[in-house]
Amino acid sequence: MLVLSLQSQLVYGYAGNSAAVPVLQAAGLTVLPVPTTLLSNTPHYPDFTRAPIGAKEVGDLLSGIMQRVQPSDITAVLTGWMGSAEIVRTTAAFIRELKARHPGLLYLCDPVMGDAKSGLYVNPACAEAIAEELVPLADILTPNTFELDRLQGAEPASIVARLRALSGSRNRPVVVSSVPAEDGTVANVAGTAKGEVWRVRTPLLSPALTGTGDVMTARFLAAWLEGESLANALALGVGGIFAVIEAAEQRGAPEMPLTQVMRQVLAPSRRFVPERWTDEA
Repeated sequence: MLVLSLQSQLVYGYAGNSAAVPVLQAAGLTVLPVPTTLLSNTPHYPDFTRAPIGAKEVGDLLSGIMQRVQPSDITAVLTGWMGSAEIVRTTAAFIRELKARHPGLLYLCDPVMGDAKSGLYVNPACAEAIAEELVPLADILTPNTFELDRLQGAEPASIVARLRALSGSRNRPVVVSSVPAEDGTVANVAGTAKGEVWRVRTPLLSPALTGTGDVMTARFLAAWLEGESLANALALGVGGIFAVIEAAEQRGAPEMPLTQVMRQVLAPSRRFVPERWTDEA
């Protein structure tokens, strides 16, 4: 199976395509990675450098890819961090055309906008374009709680109610990360408008690492494409990223030791059981 992945790319460290592509490839998928920006390292370090990539470059790369493959060759498209509103619009136009030519295409949108700690880390125009252009096209959405609030509003207070509203009439799966939970745990939640909502809780570990959401989303997508149920795909994604974070904590590593623990990402020795959730537990 062939996955087209449009995300940021790093020279040093793991985030965006630099985190997602190794996971997808290790799961046996062929990946076409298109960078939406190219950085020396993440901006979490005191300094970084950037190689400019704009909408024209992204569009040219996408056009070039389609000279080599047919629309029906592409099983899924994955999008993450977008460099600008213009890149979002270029990407959305490409996905619309691809879906028109290949109705069976799966599109997973990770609507990367920011998080509760940092706020927005794309400019407001880019966040608006993601909400208006990419989110309506998505077959699966993987926001964190901050992004869920941006897309759906903070009311109603129930995560489940907002998840179901975002799932909408198409009953598309929505996976919400970074959901606060009880007893020193953190949760990831997945569900649809009409189906069960599942929660997977893990211990809250201390390392503040970049790219964890990208790994989790990639592992979830690989499991979904393998035919796993929503609950099982969620559990595999959560178990995989927990193994990475736990290894980083044990080693005191500033970056995810992704390649060193890839076997655990694919087949975590510690499995977290999904539980049905109503927001009232």
